[in-house]
Amino acid sequence: MLSVYFLFMGSIVLLFSGLVSFFVPKVHSLVIVGVSALMGIVFSYTYNLSRFVFFAVIVNVLLSLVAVGLSRFGRYLKNKADYEMAMDK
Repeated sequence: MLSVYFLFMGSIVLLFSGLVSFFVPKVHSLVIVGVSALMGIVFSYTYNLSRFVFFAVIVNVLLSLVAVGLSRFGRYLKNKADYEMAMDK
């Protein structure tokens, strides 16, 4: 049961953080990470896993940082490719 909970929570955090970071780049990364940590607290108390609050917050923060980093890197590569394409013309 616990592994299903963390799988569900991790999937939501990765999806949320990646989408927000990619499509709304003006939102600061710390806001996204903070909301993800808050989601870990809420999910822990929702599923009556109050013993694992600290672990849930750490997992959510790490997964959120990975998603934000990958989406920012993807946006950087897109901008770099657009710039290179414009220079070739």
